[in-house]
Amino acid sequence: MHPRMIQSIFKKDLKDAIRDSRVLVAILVPLGIGILYNFIFNDTTPAPSATIAWHADGSTRLLDTLQGIAGDSVKLTVDQQPSADAVRSTMTDKDADIGIIVPANFDVQIAQGGMPQLTVLLPETSTFAGNYVAAAIDPAIRSMAGQRDPAQIAISRVASDTSSDSIFDRIGLRRYFVLFAVILEIGMIAMLAVPIILTEEVEKRTMEALVLVASYVDIVIAKALVGIAYIVVASVLLLSVTRVVPERIVLFVLAALALGITMIGFGLLLGGLFRSANQLNTWGGVVLLPVIAPAFIVGLPIPGWLETICDFLPTSQGARVMIDSTANQSYFGQTWLSFVVIIAWALAAYTLLVYRLARRTE
Repeated sequence: MHPRMIQSIFKKDLKDAIRDSRVLVAILVPLGIGILYNFIFNDTTPAPSATIAWHADGSTRLLDTLQGIAGDSVKLTVDQQPSADAVRSTMTDKDADIGIIVPANFDVQIAQGGMPQLTVLLPETSTFAGNYVAAAIDPAIRSMAGQRDPAQIAISRVASDTSSDSIFDRIGLRRYFVLFAVILEIGMIAMLAVPIILTEEVEKRTMEALVLVASYVDIVIAKALVGIAYIVVASVLLLSVTRVVPERIVLFVLAALALGITMIGFGLLLGGLFRSANQLNTWGGVVLLPVIAPAFIVGLPIPGWLETICDFLPTSQGARVMIDSTANQSYFGQTWLSFVVIIAWALAAYTLLVYRLARRTE
């Protein structure tokens, strides 16, 4: 192994890849997909909102009390109307979720133990938020009247069994599909971009000249480093734009690098099967699909036999580690076993690659 020669080949391939539009497409397409998914999906469910059309003959604390009870559970929008008839008209036009008409001296009568008539209007088909506000009126009035609660309620949280949660419940749709884009990025760089560089050299017969000054091991290392460099840059850019930061970043980096190195080995093997870069560009996607597909069914309800097959594949194991890295609590566990599977495939890929190159020189 000659470090200076590897560095020279690395710089040359890096420049050639930048000028090749096919390589740039293999890098930019997953990046664009990841950014698109980031805008389409959201990890959090927005709080329901309710518009309250109301009128009060005088001042009242009822609306403020309702706001305090609702808290962050329901976003309230208050639409004050000039009269009770205006409130009814607003409800008829379906411009509000609930209408409230507060009589004169309402707060005073409540404080004195009176029973003033409060008018609440709901549409025939009411919304969840509207029903929530209607249900909150009674405790709001009790609070304004200074009434004691009829019972003491002790609330405690009980840990639930999360083993039945789906992968989307654990990490959210946005994070899942951004990870999908990262794995797609690794796959397209390893199985398309890097092999194109190798195939073009074979096609243009520059490989023979390269072998005269460098060993096949130097060439393989240099081209693998090109792929790793593109994977690192593209993944960092994708995660930065989408603002998806794994909780266990070191674990994520190790998984991405291990999977990238493994797939680059198979990508270089694939590049040797085609006579031209155009052929690789045409048929590479057909080969890529079954290679990365196991990563996208990880965590989904699949038959047991199919899950067993995925247990032995590097892409599915890489996806498991990446998913586990997004949170402090592992969803799959057995991280060491995932790395054993990935490293075993990497050794197989580069052993076959070196053997093929050695046979070529005989």
